[in-house]
Amino acid sequence: MAAKVAPELLKDVCGEHNLTHVKTEEKNPLPSAEDLHQEKSHLELLQNLEMFNAQQLQHIRTKERVMLPDSSMLLEEKNRERHLNNISEFLRSELRPTEPMEKLVLPDVVTIAQEKTEEELKSGIEQFNKDQLRHQKTEEKNPLPDKNDISQEKREQGVKQEITNFPKSKLRRANTEEKISLPSAEAIQQEKREVNIRKSLTEFEKGNLKHVQTEEKNPLPDATVIGQEKQEVELRSKISDFDKTTLARTETQEKNPLPPPEAIEMEKKLEEHIKGIEGFKKDELKHAETQVRERLPSKEDIALEKASGDK
Repeated sequence: MAAKVAPELLKDVCGEHNLTHVKTEEKNPLPSAEDLHQEKSHLELLQNLEMFNAQQLQHIRTKERVMLPDSSMLLEEKNRERHLNNISEFLRSELRPTEPMEKLVLPDVVTIAQEKTEEELKSGIEQFNKDQLRHQKTEEKNPLPDKNDISQEKREQGVKQEITNFPKSKLRRANTEEKISLPSAEAIQQEKREVNIRKSLTEFEKGNLKHVQTEEKNPLPDATVIGQEKQEVELRSKISDFDKTTLARTETQEKNPLPPPEAIEMEKKLEEHIKGIEGFKKDELKHAETQVRERLPSKEDIALEKASGDK
């Protein structure tokens, strides 16, 4: 005979319920197979290190090697010696004398106008009347920190307390491991190539070299370069032989443009604004009282309160 179920329970079970999906959270997850295997291998390695016999090690002597210069360094040294020999054997009689030319360039209109404005500014600064300045009071502002700064400071203090109060007895002792890795096949082959190159450099026979004659080339300038040089010479001769009496006399005119109407209106508004600030009456201000508002509880506080109530 099957056990009878109360009809009230059947109604509650068969009825429709608006359920929400909740994710399960593991508070104390078990270690995986990889973690267990890694811990076992670490323990075996520590046991092997403690039981290792130091007498099985072999003594190896160090070898000092002197690197010979390569072909590029030898060629560079030979070229340097040739260059120094050419400089020491150079004849000064082959040099051509040149006559220096002095040029006096007159300033243009822009530089003259800039110099005038600088002089006007200097004279205006030197002749400035200090009585026209207005006295202003300095205001010191010391803003209070916001919530983020306060929370960050609390976290830093908590971390510092945890570091200072941390018990050293919880630390585990670890032994250091020294590993000496052997060179790879590529490194061995590269070392063999370097040894062969050094042997070929030391055992090289100079009789196999061929004699080569040097050729000195002094290309003449083309027609375009000659024409350009002629134009430069003509221009220099015109500048040096220029007659200043042919210049026409000109009179300079100083212009002081008036400001636009927009700038005048803006200046008037600024003066009115300053006058309004200076002539403002503090008695017209209204007294306002600050209200302290309590912070509403967050989702985490509500959840903690519910959990404590369920317990």
